[in-house]
Amino acid sequence: MSDRILITDTDPETLSRAVEAEWGRPLPWSRLDSRRFEDASVWLCAGAPPERPIRLAKLRWIHSGWAGVESWFGRPEWAKDVALTRTVGDLPQRMAQYVFGYLLTRVLDVPEAMRQMGERSWRRWVPDSLVGRNLLIVGMGMVGVEVAAVARAFQMHVSGVRRGSRGADGRVLDARGAEDLPALLAWAHVVVNLLPLTPETDSFWDARRFALMRPGAVFFNVARGATVDEKALLRGLDRGRPGMAVLDVFRDEPLPPEHPLRGRDDVWITPHVAGVSTVPAIARDFAENWRRFTAGEPLRYLVDRARGY
Repeated sequence: MSDRILITDTDPETLSRAVEAEWGRPLPWSRLDSRRFEDASVWLCAGAPPERPIRLAKLRWIHSGWAGVESWFGRPEWAKDVALTRTVGDLPQRMAQYVFGYLLTRVLDVPEAMRQMGERSWRRWVPDSLVGRNLLIVGMGMVGVEVAAVARAFQMHVSGVRRGSRGADGRVLDARGAEDLPALLAWAHVVVNLLPLTPETDSFWDARRFALMRPGAVFFNVARGATVDEKALLRGLDRGRPGMAVLDVFRDEPLPPEHPLRGRDDVWITPHVAGVSTVPAIARDFAENWRRFTAGEPLRYLVDRARGY
């Protein structure tokens, strides 16, 4: 086999063994310290690409270990004749679990239960319910489909907004166009942002869109931090639109301790954990695409250069 694979990761040994376990036999790996690594035609880049570009004259395919790929735009390695794929793995399930874990924590008032356990007290309350509530997904792709399925299992009403009617897997998605967003924001009790970061979505969530939200709505950002104008979000929270924000991603990470989003009862913050890429997920997706690559079949999870995701 003439194709060689350049692997870059903080722990390339563990990742390469996991890929080979999926593939069933050894693979032709190279590392940056290997002799003639420049001859690699495939690059498995598990994390962020190196700060300095790598000259790979024979490169035909890059697989990113991350779902977000904005760091690849403008990199010389991703030339016009080079395919770029991303890792999906169990990301849809993980992100749906995150959204509903924190949504149920709020709806059932788990913090009150924890307080009473700590106090050894007994004060009954009537928990809220998700049944009949309206959930809006903005950026209705594979993750959105999973979030919608869980929402419907809780008998929520679901709507989604996306560009185009088909997802990355070719399925027709039950989603509406951007022109319906103002009415849907007024309708939704819960808004889940799943937009990729592109020039068109930078600061998409601005003062105008927050002002259109239903008073008291819960806003989730589990996509990209820079899709939210954080100053506009703070002003919106002060006015009750949204009534609460659950935020996993931020424009600048790590979020500084003194950031004004911190210390608020109406903001829950987590450190970019909703959609982590794991070694098993990267290994499964890469091994399947390696099979396709060597068989001359279309690759899965290709990044569309024109769309930006």
